[in-house]
Amino acid sequence: MIKFQSRLLLFLAILQFATPALPALGFGQSVGSNVLENGVLPEVPPGIFFAIWGVIFTVFFLTSLRFAVAPGHESVRLTLPLAICALGNIVWMLNAQFYGSVVASAVILWPTVLASWLAAYRLDRMGGFNGTLTRLLACAATGLLAGWLTVATGISLPAVARLYAGWGPTDEVWLALWIALVPTASMALAFPAFISRSLWFYVALLWGLVGIIITNWAVMELHGLALATASATSLLLALRIGRRAPGSGRRMNFQH
Repeated sequence: MIKFQSRLLLFLAILQFATPALPALGFGQSVGSNVLENGVLPEVPPGIFFAIWGVIFTVFFLTSLRFAVAPGHESVRLTLPLAICALGNIVWMLNAQFYGSVVASAVILWPTVLASWLAAYRLDRMGGFNGTLTRLLACAATGLLAGWLTVATGISLPAVARLYAGWGPTDEVWLALWIALVPTASMALAFPAFISRSLWFYVALLWGLVGIIITNWAVMELHGLALATASATSLLLALRIGRRAPGSGRRMNFQH
């Protein structure tokens, strides 16, 4: 059973790489093309920042390969939530390629991000990084997934608000930004307090927030929004450092 689950996870990891290639084969449109059609949005990082998906998918694949080759306690505890993450990512990309529904996108992201948090929680309860390659890969995969999906979930919400409120890309930019930042910041505070002490989470989270700052400062020239995002980012960092991220357990381990 363990071997079957590990092989299934590896198969889903491969599908994550294959799904974005469908438009190159003549099926659907590129992921994110519907966003570009709507113009630059204050809550969306520049396109280059979404290259982090390639890093995440690579680490995810290496983790699933490790689980398949050397199954153990980590694979038993993490395979299910990671498989849900992979399936959620695949369905989210297929929706973007063939339907472009912003409502479906937002709905799909919530169980996906919660599954990534469950994986991070379980890994934190196991003690995090213990010096082995398996744990290193697992820490990187769960942390990067949880951090970036937290950002992705937040920035999916203004699109839903625009749909129902009838806003254009440059309408109510302050409100649109806060619709994205408030849930993202709330999740960023909850994660280290109750889920995990993972520093990988903050690598992905900060990557997304820096992208939002650059969009507003350099691309849209909305300096007030950029400064507001920078202030929120600095506050999150200060709270992370000051509280020392208790995570899901009591034993402190800052290596993961």
